[in-house]
Amino acid sequence: MTAKKRKNPNNTKALKLAVIIIAAAVVIALGVTLIKSVVNKKRSDKTVRVAFYGLSGEYCDILKKQIPVEEGINLVYEILPEGIIDLGTVKDKYDLFFSWKGEVTEALEEASEDIPAKILEVIPSSLQNKKCVPVVLDNCELAYSKSVVEKTGGNMPSNFPLFLKYISDSRSYVFSPFFCNGADDRVFTAFIGNIIEAIGGVKAYKMFVDEIRKGSDFDTIMDLELTDGQLTLRKVLDSLKEWPDSGFTHPNWYSAYGNDLLYFAQEDHVAVFYTYLHEHRKIQYDVISKFEAFIMPPASSTVEYGVMAPAVSVMLFSDNSNAKRYVQELFTQEAQEELSTKTKLAPVHLRAQAYDKQADDVRYWVAACPGGALPDLYLAAFQRKPAEFKEFTSKIRNYIK
Repeated sequence: MTAKKRKNPNNTKALKLAVIIIAAAVVIALGVTLIKSVVNKKRSDKTVRVAFYGLSGEYCDILKKQIPVEEGINLVYEILPEGIIDLGTVKDKYDLFFSWKGEVTEALEEASEDIPAKILEVIPSSLQNKKCVPVVLDNCELAYSKSVVEKTGGNMPSNFPLFLKYISDSRSYVFSPFFCNGADDRVFTAFIGNIIEAIGGVKAYKMFVDEIRKGSDFDTIMDLELTDGQLTLRKVLDSLKEWPDSGFTHPNWYSAYGNDLLYFAQEDHVAVFYTYLHEHRKIQYDVISKFEAFIMPPASSTVEYGVMAPAVSVMLFSDNSNAKRYVQELFTQEAQEELSTKTKLAPVHLRAQAYDKQADDVRYWVAACPGGALPDLYLAAFQRKPAEFKEFTSKIRNYIK
């Protein structure tokens, strides 16, 4: 038999040494790559790009002041013009994006980074959205005359039929039971959208919004059946056309301005009016103190309803560590209290002190309603189309005349 060849121990040692050297080289290379990656990320994170869209200059300034100016951090702010907005540019160019929650933020959600889970833990479950989180809340409110409420039974209406009854009963006490500054397109359409949502619930309102977003013609939108009970925009508008003849409201309520509303409220000529919380803030105390704010009540307890509460919101579009830190700092209890005080809107932090009772009520209503906070019709369907919004509103107003 042939003898087996013996392995050369020197070759084995050389092979092992080569493997060790190669492994060490790979580890060193990976380490160098990792270090370079960390250094490059820290360098890139030193610039935080922040965009604002559709917010007033006042709100932009308030939000800017919540982001600390730190040595070594370059904060770049840009206020995007309202109207046409390039969503691709927003996704690629900015780390933080502030806007009213609505059609634009919904279109951007797929590309946004997740909001840190710790933030969502401190806000009501009805507001928890890991892609777009509300910072403060406005509200579309019904402001009831306290004296008329007392004269008509002592309770604000808890459902939509009782709301209509309250308006009817108020005819004995005031000139125009219902009123709003209907010349304001946002107020006018918010009120109509709010009625659709009160009767048909969140599902009907979203169906209505989706049809508008499709670009459907006006007649199609008017006659779209929003519930099994055949709720349509046309039927809502036909009902509103009858309100002046029924003594429910002023004949030209859809053309009224803020000064008209203020006059009616001052002279005790109105039982309930519709407005935004931020407009409520502009009415002098001796007038607004005579009114109590509430939400548009749902048609029944079986309707899954929400609150028409426009939300100033924030989104993340990168993994910039400083951007994430700044978002987290917006949702501390102290920051939320400061934001509520400065904007006079509602905080979203569960334990933060609200600016006043009205702001606190908004947070409570949103937390208690199954549908949470909903954007008004402009924000929901026309946020990038102001000209189309104007045309749509004009057609509705002309139909009611």
